[in-house]
Amino acid sequence: MRNSKIRQITLPIILITAQAITTLIPAQGVVTPPLTKCHIELDSPHISKYLVRKFGIMAVKVNAYSKCDKPMRDLKLTVELYKVGFFDDDQVAKEEITVPGLIYANRVVKNQAAYVKCKNSKKSRFYGIAY
Repeated sequence: MRNSKIRQITLPIILITAQAITTLIPAQGVVTPPLTKCHIELDSPHISKYLVRKFGIMAVKVNAYSKCDKPMRDLKLTVELYKVGFFDDDQVAKEEITVPGLIYANRVVKNQAAYVKCKNSKKSRFYGIAY
């Protein structure tokens, strides 16, 4: 008699615990790969010889190149330039180019417009991000 009462109490507790544990585990989603394989290449930030020669501007510049293996429409290529700071990094430039319409496969799209003028001659560290 005593064993049957323990079973009556224990079984609901086990079921409630099992239900609570399964709700805590996230469901595994299905990840589908993109239809195209695009490659973005980003140059290292550098002092732009072109801007010095053409406009007399001393500036740090970063260039990005994108190439996709299939045709695309309405591509947007964004380049951000960051200056490394003591506590956190500051975004100093953001340039975005948009190529409207059809872009054929394996065509290289360039964004060479992200730069920031130098304020002084102190050495600084920069890095770029492109997407």
